[in-house]
Amino acid sequence: MYQTTGLSRAGLEELCAMINRNIADENKTWPPTLGLFKAVVVSLIYLRRNRVQQELSETFG
Repeated sequence: MYQTTGLSRAGLEELCAMINRNIADENKTWPPTLGLFKAVVVSLIYLRRNRVQQELSETFG
């Protein structure tokens, strides 16, 4: 996971926990389709590796 995102699994989980704490009270009616963890992973891969969004959508559905 480090090679694609730049963070370890524990680092990703901590980042997701921080995001969840900040948005926990906001907009509970709209969950992301990938879920928070996969959305963070996809975002980090996009930013770090500059992969095309279409390629990421094929990889992560």
